[in-house]
Amino acid sequence: MQLSTPRALFLSLLLALINGPALAGKGQISGGGVARTIECNQNIARSLELDDQLRRGSDTPPCREPQTLPRRFFLA
Repeated sequence: MQLSTPRALFLSLLLALINGPALAGKGQISGGGVARTIECNQNIARSLELDDQLRRGSDTPPCREPQTLPRRFFLA
């Protein structure tokens, strides 16, 4: 992979802006913000998926077969 000079300069500038505060001793600025943004995006995606599943689902609860108790719990 070969980068042109303008793209290489842009990439180095971007990396310096992202990692500069961490290298200067303020690591929570760059890493913490990115981590919070990723976590927030994942939470939003999960919520949207759950909301979509609930809207597509039926209004009645799922029918479950009754489970029998083990023999040791029978009193008779």
